[in-house]
Parts: sequence; structure tokens; C-alpha cells
Amino acid sequence: MILAKQKGCSPSAIFGRASFCVVAILAGFFSATGAAQTATPLQPVKNAIPYAARPLPLSDVRLTGGPLKHAQDLDADYLLKLEPDRMLFYLRQRAGLEPKAQQGYGGWDGEGRQLTGHIAGHYLSAVSYMWAATGDPRFKERADYLVKELKEIQDKQGDGYVGALMAAAPRNRDTNTVSAVTTNTPAGGRRNNQPVVDGKERFAALAEGTIQSGGFDLNGMWSPWYVEHKIFAGLRDAYRLTGNRTALDVEIKFAGWVDGILSKLDGAQIQRMLATEFGGMNEVMADLYADTGDPRWLKACDYFEHHAIVDPLARHEDILAGKHGNTQVPKMIGELARFIYTGDVRDGYSAAFFWDEVANHHSFVTGGHGRNEYFGQPDKLNDMVDGRTAESCNVYNMLKMTRTLFALWPDAHYADFQERALFNHVLASIDPENGSTCYMVGVGQSREQREYANMFQSFTCCVGTGMENHALHGDGIYYESGDKLWVNIYAPSTAEWKTAGVKLQMETGFPEGDSATVKLTLQSPREFTLALRRPYWAGEGFAVAVNGEAVSEGVINPGAAGTRGGFRGQGRGGQSSQRKASSYVELKRTWKTGDTVSMVLPKTLRLEALPDNPRRAAVMWGPLVLAGDLSTMSTESGAARTNELSAATVLVAANRPLTDWLKPVPDKPGHFRTEGVGQNVELLPFYQIYRRAYRVYWNFLTPEEWENRGGAYAAEQEKQRKLEAATVGFAQPGQMQEP
Repeated sequence: MILAKQKGCSPSAIFGRASFCVVAILAGFFSATGAAQTATPLQPVKNAIPYAARPLPLSDVRLTGGPLKHAQDLDADYLLKLEPDRMLFYLRQRAGLEPKAQQGYGGWDGEGRQLTGHIAGHYLSAVSYMWAATGDPRFKERADYLVKELKEIQDKQGDGYVGALMAAAPRNRDTNTVSAVTTNTPAGGRRNNQPVVDGKERFAALAEGTIQSGGFDLNGMWSPWYVEHKIFAGLRDAYRLTGNRTALDVEIKFAGWVDGILSKLDGAQIQRMLATEFGGMNEVMADLYADTGDPRWLKACDYFEHHAIVDPLARHEDILAGKHGNTQVPKMIGELARFIYTGDVRDGYSAAFFWDEVANHHSFVTGGHGRNEYFGQPDKLNDMVDGRTAESCNVYNMLKMTRTLFALWPDAHYADFQERALFNHVLASIDPENGSTCYMVGVGQSREQREYANMFQSFTCCVGTGMENHALHGDGIYYESGDKLWVNIYAPSTAEWKTAGVKLQMETGFPEGDSATVKLTLQSPREFTLALRRPYWAGEGFAVAVNGEAVSEGVINPGAAGTRGGFRGQGRGGQSSQRKASSYVELKRTWKTGDTVSMVLPKTLRLEALPDNPRRAAVMWGPLVLAGDLSTMSTESGAARTNELSAATVLVAANRPLTDWLKPVPDKPGHFRTEGVGQNVELLPFYQIYRRAYRVYWNFLTPEEWENRGGAYAAEQEKQRKLEAATVGFAQPGQMQEP
């Protein structure tokens, strides 16, 4: 196997060097097999870097129960309640067509908000995913309808453009007057009562070399390529997942409009333009190249090659501090896509290193990252955990990248991150009663409470990615290659491995439960390897049995198991913050219908400290983050002391085993209660706490430390709390600011 032969990529050496190893392995394979042949125009191209493991198609996996299925059901219900004609209202209006609804949706998708149109793109992706995930024909009908409407809008525009963007009208520098409104729609559009122009005119000015770019503003438009990316992605997903060929035709014409604008700019002008957030435009152009074989779209991908970010990452320089999180993740997904389609090692180096840095050195215990939407310094999270942390769009995109990286290099540490992000941030981002989603999913050590969107009015970016996110829970549970099937995520589900003639049924009470059973149905007996992920968090008593017969310890625990990868890597300055990674129990045998594999997955309690503060930590139970429910917190020794402890976010439990002071709550799996640490608080799985105040990170002190400095500690915390409560605006030097 190539994996075993790569110099410097032994299991003991891989930790902290995953980005180097994955690219070295694949580049070696690419060199050995030669460059991919040029495909016939308009014919799909084969990956230059073939997948080592392919995820079972979303259409072949069905969730059957558990919290992921519940979130999927809530999302499906929400998608069917939305009205496509309201999403298309402004897109039709900008094209000079009569809208088919009385009004469009508001919020970020409303008139004059400058992100108008993005929700139609998100929605088209979401219903395409949901069609694949459920087989419910109503979702395909929605996708087909949107594609038909987008084609009519594009035909009316006449030049391939599809959009509803507006821009602030430019001032005449000589007269200091505002140009007249020139929108081709009767309603026009205004933002903050300022005259506006059709964004299409601002794109025309861009083609002529007028480039006023910075942060979120390009020629008076708010992240216009970001918005257009959502429509492109929706068309791509409708083509790939529902088979709608018209979607591809519309996408091709739309890309022609993009090429017509950007082909007129030189390299320096392109780079100046890319200072404004542009979503994953490089990704959709690379995907269009893959779907058509037309090299024109690979060239169009180059228009969105942001050298200021990609070049240092390719040199393995972490330059993320102060950068807007969800501006960077989508563009690096695009770099990864181009690496797959072309074999360009530089693209692979930059993308894999970026993932390693974000997952291992910038992420919180829940799998989210960033404060106020921005990255901080690597491994400097102590001052990052409070405030508006962990944007949901970022985690959505990190999960997309994670699933692709596992397909390229099927190592368990990618599955570890997927599990952590899914069962903590993603599930916590949705209200389990009504399906409302969150922009931020805070992880603080102060008093946190989630803010849920008005799902029919706000239409923020995270409402959009939330539509897609909860339709994708079946993606990446199972992967296959040749005669091997990987099981990465334990969730009640069924799957069909069509190339092998195998059907699986997984029964489990995970994530609170501690067991899982896989039942097999085969067309005929077949020899293959079933690779079951042994979670890094599984404690003593982990066991596997086939048809009731225990699997030997030598198979369950091979010599080098659990040493590769890891969610958090080596801390800066030599400080170790390594987390043990999962491994795989590989069962190779001739399987037949009726065979059953059962697993015992015992969870253990542990602390996960911040890399730059070993005394500030979150409590984990297996893969689940436990949050303190502040609505149930009570006192142990007097009101004054309790108020101090509550304000100081302290548990007087440093250097004590968790099982000494954290006790399970009877008949409530995953619920625990503190004892003898200065205050009583119930801790429960992070995703289960909603519409209530909570705390994720805790400060740990010894009794002596609390007696010596507890009062001052509490006073400082209270001062900071009052400052945050009084803050009405915040600007961080060196970070992009909203216009």
C-alpha cells in the first residue's frame, strides 16, 4: 500500500504533519500514474487525484432515528413551508419579470440588503440534498421548479447573469452628487434610504477596471461574489443530485457571464478584487470544469486564486489571525477541489495545512472556531472563548472539507472531527422543538444563551447553511473502496453498498447510548473488510463481537492503534495539547446475510483544557461536551460566596479526579451533578441545552487558591461582564469590518 511506503509518514510520525503526509501520499500516486488526460470538451473529467475511500452516496443512506434524524426532519418540514416564489421575487424583479408572489422575503434577503438572492441558492442546494437524503419527491419538485424559474430569469437578463444584487449609487466626485437610480425595476431599491443602482452595473464597472474593494465591500456591493456563489452552488447541486440537466445549462451560461467580466482584468486587478469576500467561487468553477471537461472553467477558477491567503498557507505559515473565518474556509474548499481535479500539489498543501491549523489550533471543544467571526492567534484560545463565538457557517464548511479529506486520506482523525462537530456544534445550532437555527453557538465561560433566528424573516447566512447542514447528516457515515467499508459515525441508519451487493442496518442509542449493532444483508456471501471506528474516547470495556462471538484483543487493539492524527495537535512553544485519535477495528471475513456485529462503546469523563491555560477546561463525556445549566445552579455555603463563585465561573476542583466530584444523575443518561466544589450545577450534553443560560468552559482552582484570590477573581469577572453588557459596538483593529 502506498500509505505504508511513504517515507516520514509512519503512524508515529504523522501527528501534526497530516497536511504534508496527505499531499505527499497523493502527489506520489499522481506522479506514478501520470497526469490526467485532457477530457473531451463538455465531457466530465476524472479526478487527477483519485479518492482512496468514497462516501456512500447520500441517496443510499437513510437515517432511522436519533437526534440527527430529528434535526433532519425539522429541516425537511421547514424547507417545505418556505415559498420558492418569495425567494425568487427580487430575482424576477431585477430581470424585469413580474414576480409570482406578492412580496419577497425580508432580512438579509430583503430589498436593498445587498445579499438579496443568496437564500434562493441555499434553498436550491438544500432541497437537492434533502431529495437525495430522503427520496421524498416533493424536494425534487421544488428543485426542478427553481431551476425552471432561474432559466427564465437568465433568459430575460439576456447575457447569462442571474442575480438580485443592488449597490449604493456612486457619487460624482466633481459635483458631490449622487447618481440617479438606474435599476431596471420599477421598485428600485434602497438601503438606509440611500439611492441605489442595479448591482449588474457595478459588475460592468468592475469589468472596466473600477475596483473599490475591501472586507465585505466591492464597488458598493456587499460581498457580491459570495452571493453569486450560493446560486452557482445551488445549480451545481441540482444537477449533481437530482439529475436536472437544465441546471447545468444555466450554470454554464452564468459562468460565461463571469468569464466575460473577469477576463478583462489583469492579475493585479484580480488580486485587488479578491480583498472582498467571495465565498467558494473557485470551488464552483472547478466543479463546473469537472462536470463539463471545458478548460475554460478551470481558467475561471484561477480568477479566484487569492495569493495573499493561499501562498503563505502553502508554505505552512499560519497567517489566519485577524482574518474573517467564513471568508477563508470556502476558498480553501475551492483549493482542495482544484487539487483533486488537477493534481496541483501546491493547492493540496495549502488546503490540508489550513484544515490542520483550524481543527487543531483554532477550534474550541465543540468543533467551532472564531470570535466575532474572526480567527485569533493559533493555540491562543483563553481570551477567545467569551462573546460571539463559533459561527455556524464556518462549521458547515469545515465539515464539507473534512468529509472530502477523509475520502482522499481515510484516517480516523478526520472522522473524529466530524463526530465532534456534528454532535456538539451542529446539533446545538438547532432548536429541537421548532427547528430554529443559530448564527453563533457560544462556548463561553461566562453566561451564554443562544440567539435563534426568526426563520421566516431573518434569512442570515447561517439560516442558509442551516438549510443545507441538516440535510447532510447521512453524508460521511459510511465510506467504501474495493473490498473495504468504513463505518465512521454511529447513528441509527440503513445503507446500501451497491457495488458489493451489501445492505447494512445500524441500531444504536448513540450519542447517549453505549452500544451499536450492525446487521448485514447480502445478495450472496462475500469476503470484504468491515472497518469499524474505535473512538478515541471509548474507555475500558470497549468490545466487538461477531454473531455473539467476541473479537480477539489482537484485532481490537493492534500495536499502533490510536497513535495517528488527532483533533488538537502540538501546541505552540513546545506545549503539548495532543488528543489521542481513533483507530479502526478491521474485520475481514466472508460475510453472509444475517451476520451481526455488536460493539460496546463505554464513555469516560475527562477534561479538555485550553492549550494556553491548563486551568480553564471543558468537561467531556465520550464525544459529548457537557454544559453547565445555569438555571439549576444552587449554593453550598451561603449566598455571598455563591454569588462570587457564580460570577467567577470557578469550580474548586483542580487536581481532583472528575469522578470524585461529578456524579451521574439517576435515569438521565449524560446528565451529571457537581458535589463539593463550591457550587452545585447540573451538566448535560451541550446539544440538549437550549433556550436556557449555560456555561461550557470552567476555571479550576484548588481550595487554597480560591481562599487566597477568589474574591478578586470574581470582581474582575463581574467588571468584564458589565463592560460587555454596556457595549453597543465593537471594532477590532486589523479585522475586516462590516460596511
